[in-house]
Amino acid sequence: MEQTGRVYKNGEPKTLNRERKKSVRRNSKVAKENLPGPRQRNPNDPKRKKQPLQTTGNIPEHFPKRKRSRLVAKEELYSMSNEPHGHCLIINNFNFETRTSLGNRRGTDKDKDELIKVFNKMHFEVEVQDDLQASDMQRFIKQFAEKDHTQMDAFVCCVLSHGEKGTVLGVDGKQVAIRDLTQPFAECRTLAGKPKIFFIQACQGNVFQEAVCMADGQEDGTKEGTDEKDAQTATDQSIPKEADFLIGMSTVEDYRSFRHAEDGSIYIQELCKQLVSGSTRNEDILLILTNVNRIVSSKDLKGYKQMPEIRYTLTKKLVLPMK
Repeated sequence: MEQTGRVYKNGEPKTLNRERKKSVRRNSKVAKENLPGPRQRNPNDPKRKKQPLQTTGNIPEHFPKRKRSRLVAKEELYSMSNEPHGHCLIINNFNFETRTSLGNRRGTDKDKDELIKVFNKMHFEVEVQDDLQASDMQRFIKQFAEKDHTQMDAFVCCVLSHGEKGTVLGVDGKQVAIRDLTQPFAECRTLAGKPKIFFIQACQGNVFQEAVCMADGQEDGTKEGTDEKDAQTATDQSIPKEADFLIGMSTVEDYRSFRHAEDGSIYIQELCKQLVSGSTRNEDILLILTNVNRIVSSKDLKGYKQMPEIRYTLTKKLVLPMK
C-alpha cells in the first residue's frame, strides 16, 4: 500500500526500508571513489588525515625539465665573466699618400673614435695603433697572440685600411693576408675555446656592386650621395676555418666598400650603432651583424650597393655585455 505524508529532501518517503537506505549510501560512496580526476569535496565525506609538507630538497628531480633547460642554455653561451673581457686592438691606417700613390683615408678617425667608445663600454681593454706598415701590422698581431689571455674572455681586432681581395694594406702599400691576421690566434692556447673577433673595414676588390631592381611594393634604401670609395685590385687568399672565430667584413669579395670623408665608413658606423643597441637588449652577435647587413645593404650609394659579409666558426652564442 502506497505510503503518503512527510518526505525527505531527496524525495524518498519517510517509511523507506533501513536496509535499502544503507545500500544506497554504500553504492553512492563506491561510485564517488571511482570517479576519475579531482572532484568537489562533499561536506558529508569523512575528513582525510593531513600529511606533513615536504621541502623541495627532499623531492628528487623537482621541476626536472626547467633544470635541464637552464643548464643547456648556459652551456650554449660563451662565458663573459671577467673584467676586462679581453683586449681590443684597433689598427687605423690613414696616411697612404706619404709612401704610396693611394689616397689618404679621410673619415677613418671617426670610425676609430666610435670603436673606442663602444668597446670601452663593453669592458674591453682598447689599444690603438695608427698608420702601420705591413710588417708592423704583423708584428703587433703576433704580440697580441703571444699575450696571456687566461684571465680574458675574448679578443677583438678592428682593421681600418685600404684592401684587396683577401688582404688589407699597410700604409706602405704592401699586402697583409687576412689569414695572417687571424692564424696566430688560432695557435694561442690561452684563447682556445674563446671567441676571436675581427672587423675588417677595407675594400675586397675593384668592382662597384650594382643594385638589383626590387618587386613593386618593396622599399628601396635611403640615398647616401657623399661617400668616397675605398678600393684596390685583386689577389686570392683564404680565411682560416679554426673554431671560435668571427670575421665581419665590410663587403663581400671582389667589391669596393664606401667611406664618408667626414662621417666615417658606412659599415663601421652602423656596426657601432647596432652593437650598442643590440647588446643593451642582450642580443647575440650574429643577430646584431645580420641587422648591420640588412641596413647597410639597403642604402643607395651613388647608385651602387654595399653588401657586408659575416664569416664565422663560432660554436656557441656570443653576447657582449654593455656597461
